[in-house]
Amino acid sequence: MASSSTPSSSLCLKEENSCTHLTSICDENTGEQICKNCGQVLVHNMVDNSSEGFFNDDFKNIRTGPRISMTAYDRGLSTVIGKSNFDSSGNAVSHGMKGSLNRMRMWDSRSKISSTSQRNLMVALLEINKLKEKMSLSDAIIERAAYFYRKAVEKKMIRGRTVKGVVGACIYAACRDLGTTRTIIEISKCMQERRNIIAKSYRLLFQELSLEIPVPDPVSSIVRFSNNMGLSEKIKRDAIFILDTLKEKQVVAGKKPGAVAATVIYMACVKNNQRSISQQKISEISGITNVTIRSRLKEFTKYVPLI
Repeated sequence: MASSSTPSSSLCLKEENSCTHLTSICDENTGEQICKNCGQVLVHNMVDNSSEGFFNDDFKNIRTGPRISMTAYDRGLSTVIGKSNFDSSGNAVSHGMKGSLNRMRMWDSRSKISSTSQRNLMVALLEINKLKEKMSLSDAIIERAAYFYRKAVEKKMIRGRTVKGVVGACIYAACRDLGTTRTIIEISKCMQERRNIIAKSYRLLFQELSLEIPVPDPVSSIVRFSNNMGLSEKIKRDAIFILDTLKEKQVVAGKKPGAVAATVIYMACVKNNQRSISQQKISEISGITNVTIRSRLKEFTKYVPLI
């Protein structure tokens, strides 16, 4: 392999044509150093000393292939017959060999997906990668969701269920497992799938895989709801202080974290005379109904009065 295409100097002399070979070029395909004036090959089989750690936009390594990832169908481990019609020496293959190469590429791609479960897995992993951009999810969440889906395929939990429903359940389980606040309603809107289907798939996933999912902390929901409504830092701190007080009195145990967060935000707004923030506005941002907010408010004001 050749290292660079920049001209280099060669002091080798040739008596036959009196060429001094002062300038030469490097052929990256053949790994040869060639005189620029007379075309004589000066060096054979040059070694490429360039960096091994270069990645392009698709995160594919030039020499060692793509990185190992659970979101890739083959996990980045299988080989792929490239589209180049050149041999290892950089010479073009014959016309008859091109047809054989094309047939090998075709059967190579077909052999990797030979069953319905494999096709289902490929479609599901594409849906998971789409949600990464739509919901601004991290690589760790996407990897964990792909891991959950592969486990569901091994347990044969996919039969009779929609791909989007199981994918949404895996995304929700991964978000809860890694402490990221995403609700089933948000996932259903992004995937255009009914909420009850995702919820039913999540319950099955939770039971069959014996997942140990931590309960989400209402503090992350307080910060997210407050940022979406453009509230001040003082209101955020007051809401978190009210939440800590309620935790000390053991009032919020067993209650929905989103409902608790929406209620303490409203209580903090009332304490800071932010009358423009109504229960209806908080309900629209948080996805919690007005009835739930009023019920939690009536209970919480017994321990943290608003006056």
